[in-house]
Amino acid sequence: MKNLNSEKELKSNEINFELITLTKPVHSVYDVQIACNCTASEVIKTLVFIGSHPILVVLPGDKMADINKIKNFTGEKELRMAKPAEVLELTGYGVGAVSPFGINSNFKQIADKSIFDIPFLFLGSGESNILIKMSKDEFLKAFRGDFI
Repeated sequence: MKNLNSEKELKSNEINFELITLTKPVHSVYDVQIACNCTASEVIKTLVFIGSHPILVVLPGDKMADINKIKNFTGEKELRMAKPAEVLELTGYGVGAVSPFGINSNFKQIADKSIFDIPFLFLGSGESNILIKMSKDEFLKAFRGDFI
């Protein structure tokens, strides 16, 4: 198995989690639902936006990012989704495998507060065929951002 930056960060912070290695890469919330027998809300998307600084947005798979709410919270006037090449350059992870863990700590990170209601989360690890499964409580200990 690859040495994952997300795994290194979580272990160094003594966070309990499980790595799930899949037989094939996943590319969508639906793919993760099928592979892990979970609901869309348990699949956590990590999106990258570009403003005056990059912003990482973490939200359940059954929700859409509200760019106006993100602008209001961050004070950004202009904001757009990062292109795949930008995501890779900024995070070291490909689109669909982005993790909020193991990336540059200078990123502004925000998460949807509905995560408080989800007992277990399935997140990107940095590799499209490996997922991180963790409890909500462990996610709350590990996440370095704000909740909105």
